[in-house]
Amino acid sequence: MASGEVLRQTGMNDVRNLADLVRRSAANNGVKTAIIAEESSVTYEQLQERSSRVANMLLDRGLQRGDLVGYLSKNRPEFFDILFGVAKAGAATTPVNWRLAENEVAGVLADAKPRFLFVDPDLDRLFNREVLEGMGINIIELPPTSEEWLSLIGDYSDEDPEIELAPDDVMYQLYTSGTTGKPKGVMLTNGNMFGIAEALADSWHFEVGCVVYNPYPVFHGAGILWVLLPMLRDGMVIFRREFDVLDVLTSIEKHRVNLTLMVPAVLGMVLNHERASSADLSSLRNVVYGVAPITQALLNRAIERMPQCAFHHAYGSTESTGTITTMQWDEHRPGTERMRSVGRPFPWVEMRIVDPESRISLGLREVGEVAVRGSIVMKGYFNNPQETARVVDREGWLYTGDAGFVDEDGFLYLTDRIKDMIISGGENIYPAEVENVICSMPGVREAAVVGVPDEKWGERVLAFVVPHSGVAIEPAEVITYTRDRLAHYKCPREVVVREEPLPLNPTGKILRRVLREPYWKDSIFKI
Repeated sequence: MASGEVLRQTGMNDVRNLADLVRRSAANNGVKTAIIAEESSVTYEQLQERSSRVANMLLDRGLQRGDLVGYLSKNRPEFFDILFGVAKAGAATTPVNWRLAENEVAGVLADAKPRFLFVDPDLDRLFNREVLEGMGINIIELPPTSEEWLSLIGDYSDEDPEIELAPDDVMYQLYTSGTTGKPKGVMLTNGNMFGIAEALADSWHFEVGCVVYNPYPVFHGAGILWVLLPMLRDGMVIFRREFDVLDVLTSIEKHRVNLTLMVPAVLGMVLNHERASSADLSSLRNVVYGVAPITQALLNRAIERMPQCAFHHAYGSTESTGTITTMQWDEHRPGTERMRSVGRPFPWVEMRIVDPESRISLGLREVGEVAVRGSIVMKGYFNNPQETARVVDREGWLYTGDAGFVDEDGFLYLTDRIKDMIISGGENIYPAEVENVICSMPGVREAAVVGVPDEKWGERVLAFVVPHSGVAIEPAEVITYTRDRLAHYKCPREVVVREEPLPLNPTGKILRRVLREPYWKDSIFKI
């Protein structure tokens, strides 16, 4: 059945879920290219056909409505065959962070227990096949080439199963480390995304027929979202296996990219590259940046190099479907306090600043925890009602763990992270997780991990280690020890070994603010 017939027969004029999106996009665009990867490309029509084959393959093998399907691989266009196919089968996809260490991957899979797991054999160091199969997880190896992938799914029907999906059905489940180090599966529904998708595409300047550059891994919300939104606008995505600075420049030039997402650290790397001065970047009209405010110096350099380009700030979290605030280009006020703001709430978001303990609302310029409410709030943490109840109250308010204040014009300024989370190069790092590993090292009495300013990555991990009396510990030993047990981006790049105990508050909690303060006091960003 052709995708246009599916749309007419089911009466789907609006996109309400992932399956709707690929059906409508195929009907509108046919053989137009949807995704360009390093060695292959896929059209909208092929996405519709291939995702239906994936759906039928999984259904034939026993996939049930509401099941999870895992994906452990670097970016490749086949991921979207899987994402849409799983949705058509009434299930949800959970991408696994391939940058994690083996024990961390095992923790995610033990929590999710997906019915099926698509894996890249090149990442076999990250999983134990016998253990996973003993857990009831069926492994499907991803072939190395697109041709072999098509052969794998080619025996299954390309008829769309047309399983009805509800707004509350989970579309995908992304994992984030908890403050205790235990992974948490953030359940994001069709309603979370497609209730705001059109308005979000407008806010982030996805124009009809846009060409978007996306090198972000699919285990992050941006890696998926920045393919779905271009599809919503009949656009084309340059989708990369992983980030490469030179490829950013050459792809903008070659494919006439007009929209992309860059964290300030990435924008700095792009501008510092030797090709930056000669590349033709004239097609680029809009850049959305996030994770941290942009410095005045970096913004000035970006404007000088790309005067035709507008820069827009966005702030969100996985639990809020990636959307809380935005600051449009015309709202920037160079040289003023506004440059430290992350913008104002999207129209579909209610936001307030509350006392972290009492959760009573605070006034203008009073620092407290950022809380948000709206259709963007996650369904909850998978199989973790206790942690869900801790961050989402009965009235639907999501407590982000970020501290900040609001000014007289409604702009939000982030001042700290109540949960002490570190963001380095766009990756979330939880100190407790790293501290637990360091404290397991022989000779370590106590440890504390903080984020300190880093010109390239925004923040880097710094560890303070107190050894047991009479024990000598070298900083390099700590770094090596953590690298054997954690994803490298989580590991400290600097270690301070100290004899005196760590500073504690009256209840015995580590005063990370005291440890961070000397490193941040002269920074443009305040803690």
